Amino acid sequence: MDTVKRLFDLLTPEEQRKLYLLFVAIVIMAGLEVVSVASIAPFLSVASDPASIHEKVYLKWAFDAFGFTDRHAFLITLGVTALIALVVSNTFIVAVTWLQYQYVWNQNHIISKRLLRGYLQRPYEFFLTRNTSDLSKNILEEARMVSVQMLLPAIRATAKGIVSVSIVAFLIFVDPTVALIVAVVLGGAYGSIWLSVHKKLDEIGEKRVIANEKRFQAVSESLGAIKAVKLRSKEAAFVSEFDIPSRRYAHYRTVNQLINKAPRYILEAIAFGGIILIAVYLIAVRGDIEQVVPILGLYAFAGYRLMPALQSTFRGFAKAQFNIASLETLHRDMYEGDSGKHGGGAGGSKDRKDPIGLENNIIMKNVTFTYPGAEKPAIEDLSLKIPARTTVGIVGKTGSGKTTAVDLMLGLLRPNKGEIRVDGIPLQEESLSLWQRSVGYVPQDIYLADDTIEQNVAFGIPNDQIDSSQVTDALRRAQVFEFVSRDLPKGLQTNVGERGVKLSGGQRQRIGIARALYHRPSVIFFDEATSALDQATEQAVMEAVYSLGGNRTIILISHRMSTVRSADKIFVLKQGELVGRGAYDDLVTRNSSFQSIAASERH
Repeated sequence: MDTVKRLFDLLTPEEQRKLYLLFVAIVIMAGLEVVSVASIAPFLSVASDPASIHEKVYLKWAFDAFGFTDRHAFLITLGVTALIALVVSNTFIVAVTWLQYQYVWNQNHIISKRLLRGYLQRPYEFFLTRNTSDLSKNILEEARMVSVQMLLPAIRATAKGIVSVSIVAFLIFVDPTVALIVAVVLGGAYGSIWLSVHKKLDEIGEKRVIANEKRFQAVSESLGAIKAVKLRSKEAAFVSEFDIPSRRYAHYRTVNQLINKAPRYILEAIAFGGIILIAVYLIAVRGDIEQVVPILGLYAFAGYRLMPALQSTFRGFAKAQFNIASLETLHRDMYEGDSGKHGGGAGGSKDRKDPIGLENNIIMKNVTFTYPGAEKPAIEDLSLKIPARTTVGIVGKTGSGKTTAVDLMLGLLRPNKGEIRVDGIPLQEESLSLWQRSVGYVPQDIYLADDTIEQNVAFGIPNDQIDSSQVTDALRRAQVFEFVSRDLPKGLQTNVGERGVKLSGGQRQRIGIARALYHRPSVIFFDEATSALDQATEQAVMEAVYSLGGNRTIILISHRMSTVRSADKIFVLKQGELVGRGAYDDLVTRNSSFQSIAASERH
């Protein structure tokens, strides 16, 4: 029941109603299957003993009610009726099967989309402790396992279970003694097998999820660092890292498939051996072979319908049991990732929908932040003030807290203590999204999608909503439009390759700057945006950066002095604390920490 509740938790009320309607169709399908089985009995009875027309009440009633005078015509009518019942039943089965597949694959889409949305709405801290390959696996693989390998088998198992019960109920109506023996033998056999394997299915299901996570991680890491892999000739090492979890994954899937399939062959021997025993029993008890043939034919046809139904029931529940671990994983992440709890951009305050553009200043007051699991704060009691429309540098050695300070100002991290205000407005849940819509961000490593220049600049904007003139303006301000229009064969429509592999480092950085400018932000953060560039390229990029000043606030984070030399004010951080502030010339002569950074750069 806990598993069923978790499964229903993933469905909206509308999706649950559709599931209930699907079960109504399944019940109707079960009734039609019983009709198709029942319709063969009169035909076989009359075919083997024409005198039964007048001996059996229901046959005599049908013969007289429909005005038959010829036994031969009546037999043909019974045969055609049985055929029609079979065709109608099978047609409805196909229709219901289509509805089942349509429902579960649609749920696969919905659950994946809902999970992706939930992840994207999580706070930035969430991604500091979770492997992105694991999240990708949950969205693309585990969602499919829950919908297609758990929900669908469960639906089919329930459907075939209803069919099985209906057929057995009909057989009990025909011959209670034989039918009860069949039900006890077959049901007992499947029940015994289920009791012996369901715990094993739980165990290997949990291990499959872990092995699958390791598979995705190994592939993601090897392909994500392909240049280092090739340079270090580490192909064999990464293949080996993938080999172990992949081998385990294959083993667990093999065991699961064996458990799903094996009972069929055991039960077929029991069932069809049982038909022979039924024949012997009927001949021994009733003696008359003519009376045995119709009932034996009925049981043979019922067995033809019943065995696949029983096998599908068992296999469906076995698959569902095997994938409970996937359900638990998705249930945990979807409910922990509920946007109502974690925000991540709630859409602003009730009354204000315009972005919070910086007009006066950004103030950090006594801010302290410690990363989850860290022993000491990355930022401790930090206070600073950044006036609007100035260019500010934040410098410090590696580990000084520069990037953490920027992530706090961006609203990606939340202070453990203290507060951050933009034009006097505290950065809290209701104002966070409005503030983030007015800022631009250029990181050290620019992520470029395997797409066109235009789509990379207007990152995340649907194609039909991209403003090409705005893209062109952003490229001009980033001083890269001339290169794009003159040197690239397709201009804005040139594909940059995966992660911008077709562009140089400086060109990627300028595309990143253009991306930050596309939405015309009031504040642009540059987080070590030139640290990976050579001196000449850095100088050219910084000329583009400083040309943006005047109407915008520019915040430069760097450990290079050349990057912040022309800044209006520089803040110096050391081990998460502010140890200096002022202009470059003042700091280089008076501040020991700044002097140490400058000296280390010269060496």
